[in-house]
Amino acid sequence: MSVQFLLASSVLILVAAAVAGYLISEEVSKNAAHDRAASTALFMQSILEPMAQELDQAKELSPATIVKLDHLFADEQFRSRFPYFELWRPDGTVAYSTSRQLIGRRFNPPAGLVRALGGEVAADYADLSAGEHTLRHFSTRYLEIYSPVRRADSAAIVAVAEVHEDTELLHQEIFEVRLSSWIIVAGASALIMLGLFGIVHRGSATIERQRQKLEQRADEAERVSEEIRILRDRARLASLRLTDFNEKLTRGIGADLHDGPAQLIGFAVLQIEPARRAKTKGEREQSLEAITRTLEEALREIRMIARSLLLPDIDRLNLEQVVARAVKLHEARTATTVRVETAAARIALPTVIKTCAYRFVQEGLNNAHRHASGNDQQVTCRIDGALLTLSVRDGGRRPGEPAPQGTGDSGLGIHGLRQRVESLGGTLEFEPGPAGAVLTMTLDLGGGMLDE
Repeated sequence: MSVQFLLASSVLILVAAAVAGYLISEEVSKNAAHDRAASTALFMQSILEPMAQELDQAKELSPATIVKLDHLFADEQFRSRFPYFELWRPDGTVAYSTSRQLIGRRFNPPAGLVRALGGEVAADYADLSAGEHTLRHFSTRYLEIYSPVRRADSAAIVAVAEVHEDTELLHQEIFEVRLSSWIIVAGASALIMLGLFGIVHRGSATIERQRQKLEQRADEAERVSEEIRILRDRARLASLRLTDFNEKLTRGIGADLHDGPAQLIGFAVLQIEPARRAKTKGEREQSLEAITRTLEEALREIRMIARSLLLPDIDRLNLEQVVARAVKLHEARTATTVRVETAAARIALPTVIKTCAYRFVQEGLNNAHRHASGNDQQVTCRIDGALLTLSVRDGGRRPGEPAPQGTGDSGLGIHGLRQRVESLGGTLEFEPGPAGAVLTMTLDLGGGMLDE
């Protein structure tokens, strides 16, 4: 506790010390600048007041007065401290300046000049954007001290003297004053901090001994509470997993029935009309044989779903073999050809992934046969890292081919397939077009799927 108190109190005391030190140093800096301005103004008034009296009667200084001022500001020691000087008339006209180009010119009265015309000594850092400074291309912010020059026999202000003082010496004095004030504040803060720490440290030692005894008594109760919490979390997690499993199982059964037997039966229905219209016994027998094979396949899948809710022989196949099996059965049913491209697909995957891949290829090829008459059917399967991409594409119906016939439920098939894929965290995209349709499934196999 004593360490915590030391840290907390250190922050608070340091903040308070920083605020106090800042305020004190700022006030001292202002006072130093004000004192410097006052002493400089008093000095300049004593020198300039006799010379500036003629501005009470005339608009310009006499040549003799200008020569005296030139002599005064030509002194090297004087000029090193005050590199620039202006004598302003109340209307903003420069009556005299060490910069000859300013004499006789009128500028917008600076803020310091306005305050000096009000009777006070003003000190400001130079505004480099002011007209009298831009004309001389000023790049240094001198300390500008404005001092009112009064008429000898009254308090009327006849002019304002402005000196530009080099701030290097002033800044050095301000730095030394600020450093002294910061040292004093820091020392006082350290003494306060040490005194408070000593008091709290003694109390903290007593509290620490009592805390250790209480912790020893509470350890056993905490261990029991932790065991209860772990058991409760395990029970809740098991319940969630069971609910999720049941939901996925239900959705899987529905998808399997629709994407498998329903598609096969729908295909068999499409073959009934050709059997009816067959002109020869051989054609009729061929159509009936295709219907028989399809219905037998549908019946076989229904039995497999009912028996284990999974395709039984898929467990022993890798992904490439699963795709090949779906393609082979489709080619046998439809008497069409499918091009297959696989890359890095000879890996073992969970059965649910292989079942999804099988149904995807089956649904995609059935749609290609139904809507594109099986033209240019192609299945692509590749695995890049942990990303599985399966796609089925066709070349579209050729000119002159009849429109597809069927139950019109391909949209529901795509919907059911999308539910199956999305339940595994994947995405399904269908891109129809006159040049052919593309059905793409993307599935991230990360999260341990490749290790199962």
